[in-house]
Amino acid sequence: MTSVIIPNNWNPRPYQLPVLAYFANGGKRAVLVWPRRHGKDDVCLHLTAIQLMKKPGTYWHMLPQYAQARKAIWDAVDAHTGIRRIDWAFPKEIRSSTNDTEMKIVFKNGSVWQLCGSDNYDSLVGSGCAGIVFSEYALCKPEAWGYLKPILDENDGWVVFNSTVRGQNHFTEMAHYAKTNPQWLCSYVRASEAGVFSKEQLDKIKAEYGAQYGQEQGEGMFLQEYENDENAFIATFNSVFGQGAGQRMRENPQPAEVVCRVAGIDLARFGGDNNVIFVADRRSDGSLVEREVVSWGGTDAVFTQGKIAEVLTRGKVDQCAMDGDGVGGPIIDNVRALCDGKRIVFEEYHNTPLTGPYANRTTQGYFELARDAEAGKVFLRDDRVISELGARMYEFNNKGQRVLQQKKEWRKESGKSPDFADAAVMASMIAPLPKDFLRSGAKASFARTEYDVI
Repeated sequence: MTSVIIPNNWNPRPYQLPVLAYFANGGKRAVLVWPRRHGKDDVCLHLTAIQLMKKPGTYWHMLPQYAQARKAIWDAVDAHTGIRRIDWAFPKEIRSSTNDTEMKIVFKNGSVWQLCGSDNYDSLVGSGCAGIVFSEYALCKPEAWGYLKPILDENDGWVVFNSTVRGQNHFTEMAHYAKTNPQWLCSYVRASEAGVFSKEQLDKIKAEYGAQYGQEQGEGMFLQEYENDENAFIATFNSVFGQGAGQRMRENPQPAEVVCRVAGIDLARFGGDNNVIFVADRRSDGSLVEREVVSWGGTDAVFTQGKIAEVLTRGKVDQCAMDGDGVGGPIIDNVRALCDGKRIVFEEYHNTPLTGPYANRTTQGYFELARDAEAGKVFLRDDRVISELGARMYEFNNKGQRVLQQKKEWRKESGKSPDFADAAVMASMIAPLPKDFLRSGAKASFARTEYDVI
């Protein structure tokens, strides 16, 4: 009798092991943000082989388009082993039948594995399923998950979303969510850290991109494909923040004295928006260092007011700017009352029009923060803040002034509002007041006067 060990003659790389461990411990939801040529589908195929032997059921491996499935998975031969990918992951000894036309394998224990496409997901609704792999999810139809999720919920099934980033879209939103949910796994891998390619190989790849697309666009392509930078390709065009700023913001700051702790608060106007509190230290060397980013959905004013007061108090914030446009006014007054005696100086922020090179105060704030980032004076950790800043675009109005892309256009492209970036910019625009003034508990109503007074 022939025996086969699953996974079949496969040695996972170090960064792949946590994925296997997560599912071995009962995990159900995983997002793999991995670069090109780092084994996204390999780990998913071998993981599925393990799962379908443990629990008989139906399993789907879904690519963006059904037509891609045969070339990318069914007929594909692994370059390292010279074996078909499906034969490597699913050895013939454990199969009972293989249907080449339907790209379906039936196993001796009753499990079924099949290749599918997100372009015809509606044909799968109503079918039972124990596990789904969404391969290159950034290019898949996002509504496919919405239709298929109830099947997994009912069957206590699992799902893996794997992809290299393609700017900001439903995949990066899924990854951001996975990072904040302790029941999910988010595996984020960069080629420069994974060890699959040497530094010399990566330098060569980057140089080839530069030769093909031009230096700036080529670097953007490299950062997107190999470093999973969701802003990189966008940032090569009419973006407020250049690639240099994006890279410097991720560096570690040098020691310096904290002059003031500031917070920018962007309030949700619509049900799909986030309330965001961005807390940072303004330091003696002029740098801005992120301390904490807190966010939540919903527009419940009572909860929002209490949450803001709690974060500002716990974080020992000295000065705070809150969005006073739209729904902000009454909430700001109530937060002030809740923070009475805490010696927090509040500014009610408004996006006032300006003369000069920038059309309004917010546009100026974005460009000033980008300038400081280029100079190595902005240090951020939150990927949502960095990604939204990097994707912020601008244009020129009929007066020749720079103005940010309208939010309705942003919503059309990304499906959301740049709440995290706006909160960070508001915090960056706070001018620190003298420490003696802050210690005195004086109740100044604002922390910064309007721009372009003269």
